[in-house]
Amino acid sequence: MRKISCFILCLIMTGLMTGCNEGGGPKSRMTAQTTGIRDVIESQMSKEDALQEPSASEETTSAAPETESQTEQSSESSDGNSVDFDLTNLGPDILYAEVYSMMVFPDQYLGRTIKVAGIFTVYYDEARDKYHFACFVSDAAACCQQGIEFILDGDKAYPSDYPQEGAEITVTGVFGTYEEDGNTYWALTDAVMEGN
Repeated sequence: MRKISCFILCLIMTGLMTGCNEGGGPKSRMTAQTTGIRDVIESQMSKEDALQEPSASEETTSAAPETESQTEQSSESSDGNSVDFDLTNLGPDILYAEVYSMMVFPDQYLGRTIKVAGIFTVYYDEARDKYHFACFVSDAAACCQQGIEFILDGDKAYPSDYPQEGAEITVTGVFGTYEEDGNTYWALTDAVMEGN
């Protein structure tokens, strides 16, 4: 059932895709921006939750109050800093949906500390002779992938200070923007990377 729901969700998201960044705001090197997808994701999640909710006689504890985002929580990273969104304990479908939401609605995440686990990916921009790094996540069916770019804190050199492409990593950083060639891009800035 989850695979069917995931497939349907991926089809809906694909159908909703429109032009890339028509509003002139920050861009992502890893995805095209779309509109309306958060509503679709939340609707699908609500439907799945309704199917899995216990009846009133089965409930023994009260539910915690919902926050603006189901995954928003305060915790501490391994270096003792506060993390606003710890995505490392989410299931694949919810993780993918949250990272996709970050790409589509970046203003809701700006300035927040994000922790995410995924696959290390490298993109080389020949025109600028520059490497860009991302943490890619997949949904449960592995039919959809989404990457979030990150910029490590400090003076790091590729490849000596990075793992092999395809390695599992955990990245913690502040969701922010940077300027390049007159364009604004978003990424996890001041990031710290751990190998899994």
